[in-house]
Amino acid sequence: MKKTNYIYFASTNKNKLDEIKSILQSYKSKKINSIKIKAAPKWFQVNENGKTFLKNAYIKASFLSKKLNTIAFAEDSGIEVSALNGKPGIKSARFFNSGKGMLKIINELTGKKNRKCCFTAALVVTDEKGKIVFQTQKSWHGTVNLKPIGNNGFGYDPIFLIPKLNKTSAQISQKLKNKLSHRGQVARDLAKWLKDYNLHI
Repeated sequence: MKKTNYIYFASTNKNKLDEIKSILQSYKSKKINSIKIKAAPKWFQVNENGKTFLKNAYIKASFLSKKLNTIAFAEDSGIEVSALNGKPGIKSARFFNSGKGMLKIINELTGKKNRKCCFTAALVVTDEKGKIVFQTQKSWHGTVNLKPIGNNGFGYDPIFLIPKLNKTSAQISQKLKNKLSHRGQVARDLAKWLKDYNLHI
């Protein structure tokens, strides 16, 4: 693999990039802090037609790796609701529809006792030829709140209730969210991998 001191993030989602950067920067490691995370070019767009989070992450990372002839990583995530047979799952971003998707989930759970759900995130790193060199997948379990609450975070955070805290992930600090969340878990896995792999020239 071509060695660099940077890694591309195969996404145009600034919120995801900011979260991952903040988690990596929290590590007291000169090596990790010296690695630059570059956002995907504005033209980046790919058909995410995989049937799993890992497959979609691979599609995004490998496409950008081969296009730019460099190392890249991608994250694919979504909310899975037990009573809805795991939906919206990999279609979470499209289902969200400017927040209408949250209300749709709440409506579909009316009268149902099972409100369990989880956020799942998959992260894949590929080399300049598009080959997988690292991958991980983690989940964060909670329940669907009765209504959206909170102004922090993004996406489905306002309806994701953390039972132990009795707060949604939109009501907690970014620091605590990074510690608990699905994205925080895969980002920490990435950090551990970066510590062992020599990206530098």
